[in-house]
Amino acid sequence: MRWLGRSAPCLALSLCVWAGLASAQDLVPPRVKSLPVVEVPPGLEVPESATVRLLVRIEPEGSAVVERCDAERALCDVIDQAIADSEFVPATRDGNPVSSRVQVDIRLTIAPAAEDASDSPPETERDTADALVFSETAEVDARTRQAIELELEGIRNIPGTLGDPYRTLLLMPCVVPIANGQPYGYVCGAPPSGTAYLYDDLRIPLLFHSAVGAATIHPAIIREVNLYPSAPTARYGRFTGGVMSGDPRTIPNDRVHGEAELRTIDVSGMLNVPLPKEGSMTFSGAYGFPNLLLGALNVDATVDYWDYQYRADVAMSARSRFQLVAFGGRDNSVVDESQPSERLALGLQFHRVETRFVGQLDKWEVVGTMLYGYDFSNVEDSSAQNLSNASANIHRFGPRLWATYTAPKFQVRLGGDVAGLFGPIRCNEDPIADIPTPCDPDFAAQTRRVIGGVYVDANVAPIKWLDLSVGVRGDVWNTAGERDAGVSPRARATFHALDIADVFVGWGFGILPAVYSIPLPGLGDVPLEPGLQRANQTEAGVRFFLPYELTLEARGYINLYRDIRFVDIFTNPEINSQGGILEGFIDDAADGKSYGATLLLQRPFQIGFSTFFAYTLGFSDLTATALALDGITVIQDFDYTPSYDVRHVLNAVLAWQAKFGLIISARMSTRSGRTEGWVWLDDNGVVQQYIQRVPWFTRLDASIAYEWAKPGRRMRIALEWVNITQARDAQELSEQSTEEACRSRSGVPAEPCPLVFTTAIWFPNLSFRTTF
Repeated sequence: MRWLGRSAPCLALSLCVWAGLASAQDLVPPRVKSLPVVEVPPGLEVPESATVRLLVRIEPEGSAVVERCDAERALCDVIDQAIADSEFVPATRDGNPVSSRVQVDIRLTIAPAAEDASDSPPETERDTADALVFSETAEVDARTRQAIELELEGIRNIPGTLGDPYRTLLLMPCVVPIANGQPYGYVCGAPPSGTAYLYDDLRIPLLFHSAVGAATIHPAIIREVNLYPSAPTARYGRFTGGVMSGDPRTIPNDRVHGEAELRTIDVSGMLNVPLPKEGSMTFSGAYGFPNLLLGALNVDATVDYWDYQYRADVAMSARSRFQLVAFGGRDNSVVDESQPSERLALGLQFHRVETRFVGQLDKWEVVGTMLYGYDFSNVEDSSAQNLSNASANIHRFGPRLWATYTAPKFQVRLGGDVAGLFGPIRCNEDPIADIPTPCDPDFAAQTRRVIGGVYVDANVAPIKWLDLSVGVRGDVWNTAGERDAGVSPRARATFHALDIADVFVGWGFGILPAVYSIPLPGLGDVPLEPGLQRANQTEAGVRFFLPYELTLEARGYINLYRDIRFVDIFTNPEINSQGGILEGFIDDAADGKSYGATLLLQRPFQIGFSTFFAYTLGFSDLTATALALDGITVIQDFDYTPSYDVRHVLNAVLAWQAKFGLIISARMSTRSGRTEGWVWLDDNGVVQQYIQRVPWFTRLDASIAYEWAKPGRRMRIALEWVNITQARDAQELSEQSTEEACRSRSGVPAEPCPLVFTTAIWFPNLSFRTTF
């Protein structure tokens, strides 16, 4: 007979407090107080590893509940009851009990036969305590974290995301999508290239294949994604919007683990292999074949892509580790291939390889790295209506260094980086382009650049109900002797109201050079012309901790922008006079502000019902400059309403997961109409803007999946239906109208102009995944 109890299992509880939190508060991990003896009925198989992994939530009063169990259902039911009958000493912060989420490994052994067990001496409490081993995998809830976070298991159950963690950006509050089917968005009014996307603290040059396809980082190596919509800590720099960071997943190195998945559009896999010296290495990658689906849907496009990721981590000594992180990908895609005048071709490639040394010295952790990167982009748009022609071929080298000092209620992190970039960039020389993209051809063509920065970031908890984070960073860009530099201070305060709510306020500066409209390799973070974009970000809000693990958060924000490259991709930058005569164009740099309020309701994705509800009420306006045809003479500064001035954005996800493996989820995304129109010069020589709001856009996605959980392995089959409603997004105002104003793009029409809608992007995504 197998037992689950005091004498049989070795229960491993481990604590891994988030770095930024552990430093600022005195945290004590949870521990077991009592674990009852439970007999496992005959016929239930114990995994070959004799280990069952659980995710357990321990409440402040010491009770616990299993949120996830990696075993067959019958065995999980027995373990669920055992954990429910157990008693825990809860985690504490500054002596006060707090909730914690703990990853638990229960190691099962064959108990002695009944007649033999009777001869065994009774077990003491001391024996039980000695059987508990605390190591490194539990998490205590971080009340002070400012980021909006989603964990991997939940992300993969959200329909419409293709299981990609970074695609959840469009679900988040304060984000306005560019258009349906395009995974980039304006974050609190900042353009897509203004938001920094990172994996394992490294910036990702290309987040999605072919700019809009599947993600370039395999989901299985990501533990969770965090969105900092504004004013993040000083360790993050070179942005004017937000920061979306993916944390690497820690995979147990007790044996070989892996994952393989076949989807309608690609095949992917992940393999984790243990190494000596408490190490492991992880391989992952994907190969896409979406042309099969595109052909079936009669879409005039060809898309090919692949990507890879590699991570190795080994102990060099008791106080040092060596790490190697590498990832990259390649894309070739052509849209409207059969129409030469409309053809859009993208050739994209990137690679990153970084070696790291991590050392521990008393209360200091020191990390030194060396990075090599390669970026290649070639954008050719025959229509001159989608993207500006550009190309880049860049090699980069450089070190990073940071050191973290940790003490009770205090932490400070110092760091810096420098990189040399070698290679030319070509960008569109035509100042009148349908996409206002910054470009100084001579400046961009320089082949030597240096980018560097330093920062200091401190977290302190002077009293138990207050946490403070202050920091400052400086960045410099040097292109052939042309220097741009800026300083970015940051500050945040979080006030704890018992266990009921947190009140927070944050402020900070962000700076970024004039870069390409969409983050592409070699174009998304390299200056294309002199000058910096600047953002002044402020936010405040309250976060309520409700029953049933619900979290309700309300935020208000106001962001002020200076010289922002606003990249209004739905508005023609040409300025016509009456009759459609070209008089000038809108400068790509503008000052402006974005402000509004957001609401977020969240319940973790787990057994039973889960939800994610995000609503944004937002406003954006700019002060733009009208330039004459020479590109120098200023006609007038004027108030301008950009297309991303979308008042209402709502995303709602509802999921139900049964204990027997069935998962059903649905998602609704809706937003009010963005602005379309033109800018024109009236008879008095005054610049005017005609604005026409397009209709609301609403899209529904759904998925149904079934999982089989066996000892040490899982299988899952899922059907995800993207855009069930076959909703179409308004693309532009049509010139096919009886209204002269609509045809000439000048004046005010007597009636609204007709609209041109995009093709409905909808398809079923059937996938099969196995995990071992």
